[in-house]
Amino acid sequence: MADLNKQKSAASEKKEVSKKNKKSKRSLGERLKKFWRDYKSELLKIVWCPWKQVRKNSTLVIVAVIIISAVIGLLDFGFSNAIVYLGKLI
Repeated sequence: MADLNKQKSAASEKKEVSKKNKKSKRSLGERLKKFWRDYKSELLKIVWCPWKQVRKNSTLVIVAVIIISAVIGLLDFGFSNAIVYLGKLI
């Protein structure tokens, strides 16, 4: 008797889940429209930096990259020459 009740409740739960899935499924076009609406609204919420600040930050990053790459290049050159020198000693 208890097994029969469990089976009935499981069947009714499956029906409810399938009804919910049918209601929640939307066409691809509707989902794309919603995505682009949400995307546009989120884009409008962004606070953009002024162009002057962007240019200043970009210049700072480029200068930092050049300096760091020069330091790494010098270290590489120094270590490779040191290894060659040690190889000649042995």
